[in-house]
Amino acid sequence: MEDNELKEIFAEYNTKLDSVLSLNMASLEKMKLDNTKKQTNKILLLRSIEVAFFLMVMIVLGKFTANHWGVLHLAVSGVILQVFALIALIGSIGEVVLVTQIDYAKPIVEIRAKIEKINMHSLLFIKLALLSAPVWWAYPLVALAYFFDFDIFPHLDSAFVVRYLVINAMLLLPLLYFLNKLSYKNMHIKWVRKIIQVLSSTKTQKAIAFLNDIKEFKK
Repeated sequence: MEDNELKEIFAEYNTKLDSVLSLNMASLEKMKLDNTKKQTNKILLLRSIEVAFFLMVMIVLGKFTANHWGVLHLAVSGVILQVFALIALIGSIGEVVLVTQIDYAKPIVEIRAKIEKINMHSLLFIKLALLSAPVWWAYPLVALAYFFDFDIFPHLDSAFVVRYLVINAMLLLPLLYFLNKLSYKNMHIKWVRKIIQVLSSTKTQKAIAFLNDIKEFKK
């Protein structure tokens, strides 16, 4: 067999090999894209349920506040809980919008980065839970009045109420600073990293790790 014939055979073999590899890569990319679409559809469903839930909570709290507008502590408690519910509602709506804006024509890494940002949604609820600590009393006041028609406030010691309000008012600004720092962008800070690891889910931690890897890769 002459050299030219061998070269033609190898060239034909390389062409076929390239075609097979390209086909396999295309199939792999399609599988990844299909899995990504399934994941985003699941996220969209969950976030839509959250939107419906917090919208219902807003309606219930709105009616509660209106019905108890003449009772200052109950009206204030209702408004406080409405603010937290509104923040959660806006956050969930933002996630729904973000999911619907995902462009599947973009590279997989870029799509994955957006999905992981959505997966960090639980950080919002962690922050809301911590932020509501100074006003935790609003929850039992509203719950007891709404479900059992019982107002516990008149039975509380007035001196205790005053001390509690003063102490928690003093803690508000440090708490806001703390929550502002509590972000995946500050994972280099030891105490931020520890708190997120303790309070967040495994999915959230994986999302943070992925986004930080992408951030380091782009540097």
